[in-house]
Amino acid sequence: MSKERENFYLENWEERMKDWLLDPDTVRLDEKEFRIDFLDTTDAFIVEVETENICPDELILMKRDHRLIISIRLKNELKARSRYVEFPFCLKQRDLTYSLEHHTIEINVPKQECKENTSLVIRVQGICNEDSPSI
Repeated sequence: MSKERENFYLENWEERMKDWLLDPDTVRLDEKEFRIDFLDTTDAFIVEVETENICPDELILMKRDHRLIISIRLKNELKARSRYVEFPFCLKQRDLTYSLEHHTIEINVPKQECKENTSLVIRVQGICNEDSPSI
């Protein structure tokens, strides 16, 4: 893809992300499922999942083409809560990483591709912080 075309696509994507963040459905899902914040850095996109009011027992990250599906299973619920974020590139060759900080799950999506395909599903169990109240 030419640099001009890539820049045009990313500019359009940035506008779509602003619209997504301001969409009333996004706000509703922040309240109903779990809150997501989105950051853009030089090297990566970062998705932050707020867990202050929930006690997640399991985190599942699934890559489906351009879509990252984030599912959280709570200790006291049978059904998982899910949200997704669309990216301007295929996630298949992106080596996602995550970190668990105080009431936040930070998912790092690098802008640079890996040479090899990476895992399409990341599953982490037992992540609940005992200080977090469950709802």
